Amino acid sequence: MPNVQAAQWSDDYLAELVTLRDQHPTLKAAAEAAGLSWGKMESRLRAAAARGLDGSVPRPLPIGQRIKGVSTLYDAGGNVAMQWVKTSADGALDSTVDAIRSAFDAYAGRAEIVPPPAQANSDLLTVYPIVDHHLGLYAWAEETGEDWDLSKSEAALRDCLAQLVAASPSSGTAIVLNLGDFFHADSHEARTPRSGHALDVDTRHAKVLRTGVRLMIWAVELALSRHDHVVVRCLAGNHDPESSLALAAALAVFFEANPRVTVDDSPSLTWFYRFGRVLLGATHGHTIKPARQPGVMATSRPADWGETTFRYFYSGHIHHETALEADGVLCRTFQTLAARDAWHAGSGYLSGRSMTAITHHTDQGEICRIQRAPT
Repeated sequence: MPNVQAAQWSDDYLAELVTLRDQHPTLKAAAEAAGLSWGKMESRLRAAAARGLDGSVPRPLPIGQRIKGVSTLYDAGGNVAMQWVKTSADGALDSTVDAIRSAFDAYAGRAEIVPPPAQANSDLLTVYPIVDHHLGLYAWAEETGEDWDLSKSEAALRDCLAQLVAASPSSGTAIVLNLGDFFHADSHEARTPRSGHALDVDTRHAKVLRTGVRLMIWAVELALSRHDHVVVRCLAGNHDPESSLALAAALAVFFEANPRVTVDDSPSLTWFYRFGRVLLGATHGHTIKPARQPGVMATSRPADWGETTFRYFYSGHIHHETALEADGVLCRTFQTLAARDAWHAGSGYLSGRSMTAITHHTDQGEICRIQRAPT
């Protein structure tokens, strides 16, 4: 199977993947036969469906067009008499691809391998949660109490993360854990995907996406300067379900040849990681509340549950810090670095703002928590 870039997927390539899907009992098996991850296989099959290559419409669509809807007229016998296929230009995809390409162009010829630290303790693991950063959020001081835009958001994350990495132990493993809502908006429409609430945004979505890719690349390379191995996980939030997938895909491609970086680009809304006697779980928090997280962890990872002593579940979504210990799991939520937008300010949300780094010992669980506030 050829290694084809997203913007260049041909009809023949996508049709071949549809055939593989039909020939295998599960999507995972078809993805393995194609030499792709589950997430990459799914995204290509979605592209095939959008072009009408999966048999859902009688004729494939031109590249650059996507299906908006299909209307069908049936005769008295239940047979298809006529069918209308409504299409539109896939501009959102083009802007996403262009933004990722632009972010990569800035690194052309300059993405050097970061040398490992002189010493790192393999018994330690440090987690750097990036919580509800809402990159691209706009706030006006006269309305919210503080001016905020894309540049301020980027500077706040760079400042706090640099302090946390410098202050944390030189652990053998680090996890850069994006807990979702990294992006304030998911498209140029500047509305929440599910509810359609209007969002206050700074600049175009493609520019925000490009900034986010560059910012996460910087965060990973910063962690590499302090830790032997870096694991990256980008969870989807209610504000950025699609953009988070694009971000994960971009990071997976960028760091593909770096043996010291593992990018988990799974589309799952939950994430689990085993480190000796420590079991970590994470989700954004809009679908699984802290009270349910212990049960989700035990059911999803029964073997790891039985072999671990220290269990933690991390989430965001609510923008303030809480700790709930239930059924053998310490469930934490975190503050965010993001400023309040007009809606949050007007609703009286006044939680503090900070970023946290948490270090675990393989046999002792959590041993260190460091917190920094934006300046």
